[in-house]
Amino acid sequence: MRLIWDRNLNECQIYKRANIDRRLFSKIRSNASYHPSKKTALSLSVALCLSIKEAEELLSRAGFSFSPSTRMDIIYRFFIENEIFDNQCIEELLYELDI
Repeated sequence: MRLIWDRNLNECQIYKRANIDRRLFSKIRSNASYHPSKKTALSLSVALCLSIKEAEELLSRAGFSFSPSTRMDIIYRFFIENEIFDNQCIEELLYELDI
């Protein structure tokens, strides 16, 4: 939430860009002890247009890290490193690859 507030972003736009449900976003926002899934954290990293270092920090806070052996992680890492912040494109690629 701090990333959203620090960047003066609209919360509604972020959860829509991340393709996550409003109720899930509300749970993340209101419950400091709640840890989202890895996919949700990755989607939020893309929606927030984070650098790879910021994305690694966000994942770490959620209890995860990028794995060089997981195809989903490799895809998200590629998109973030190349500043392609398009969750829909990532979702389509993951679907095509049956990930």
